[in-house]
Amino acid sequence: MIEKIAIRIEKYSYQAMIIKGSKKYIELLIHLLIWGSGFMLMTLLIKTIGPFKRADQSLFLPVSFGTVINLTLFYVTSLVLIPWFSKNKKTWKFIFLVLGLYLMLTLGETFIDHLFFTYYYSSIRESFVSQLLLNLALNLIMLACALGYGFAKNWLKGEKLKQSLKQEKLLAELNFLKSQINPHFLFNVLNMAYSSATCNGDEKTADIIEKLSGMMRYMLYESNVDRVNLEKEIEFLNNYIKLQEMRLSSDISTEVNFQVRGNINQSQIAPLILIPFIENAFKYGISLDTPGEIQILLNMNGKQLGLRVQNKIHGYLRTIDKKNSGIGLVNVRKRLELLYPGKHLLDIDKTGGLFSVNLMITLE
Repeated sequence: MIEKIAIRIEKYSYQAMIIKGSKKYIELLIHLLIWGSGFMLMTLLIKTIGPFKRADQSLFLPVSFGTVINLTLFYVTSLVLIPWFSKNKKTWKFIFLVLGLYLMLTLGETFIDHLFFTYYYSSIRESFVSQLLLNLALNLIMLACALGYGFAKNWLKGEKLKQSLKQEKLLAELNFLKSQINPHFLFNVLNMAYSSATCNGDEKTADIIEKLSGMMRYMLYESNVDRVNLEKEIEFLNNYIKLQEMRLSSDISTEVNFQVRGNINQSQIAPLILIPFIENAFKYGISLDTPGEIQILLNMNGKQLGLRVQNKIHGYLRTIDKKNSGIGLVNVRKRLELLYPGKHLLDIDKTGGLFSVNLMITLE
């Protein structure tokens, strides 16, 4: 039943991607039609635009120049300044930038109109002020359209992101349930095994069970929220790394270096967002034949969290599991885009025989 639901969600996600791609082309076509129709109307049918009157049966030059000004004002405002404002929430700076763009373009347009076009298209010497007032009024209408379009588009994008996050979370939960066999039962058995190992003096087994139990507790009970304390997430990572180190025998010459720097007590992070990079390092950075080293560094600087993971690429690992080796990293890239849009930077490098991951996230 769970598998059928997951397949259905994945199907709907694929259909949504196709629809989204189609909508982009439709939106582009609508914009081209609107601007193209307006341009043709102004150049072919309109005989008078403010002080400009047809001199050679065409208003092509002033209309072309005015269209460039309008395009710049409309798209810079709606596609650049409004998305910037939605991320930074700096109201006064946004107002200053919008007004600055509006006045700069209007003044530039008026200077060109007054110095060049009026000599050819106007029989009367129009004053600079009158032309400026006309352009201010016309460009204000265009600015209002840009603000309305930009904020509406940004709101719809935010709503789609919320829906996508819900869908991703549901799919992740379903995939997690698919891979578990009564996890609560296993969790209780681990607690029982820990008590038994402690009573019988098997401290190493008890330590392994304790760390595994802590990881399962975190995954089952503490990670079902949007954000967790960074300290808890790092404790989970540390338990995972310790278990991997216990798994390594003396025959496997791999050194693991895990460091945490900075103040991690005041920040929160999306749960389980870092573990795929560390899992990947242990999965592909260990060799039975050649010595290796896994470097994991977490650095907290203000609100900036940096993660650096580096491991050696062993020869035999370059040819195995090519189909599935990148799935985890692809999924975490997608999750980062959903959870930290515009607030993260991920760089993955495979040069010099090393696999390196550098991740920067701006946390709340």
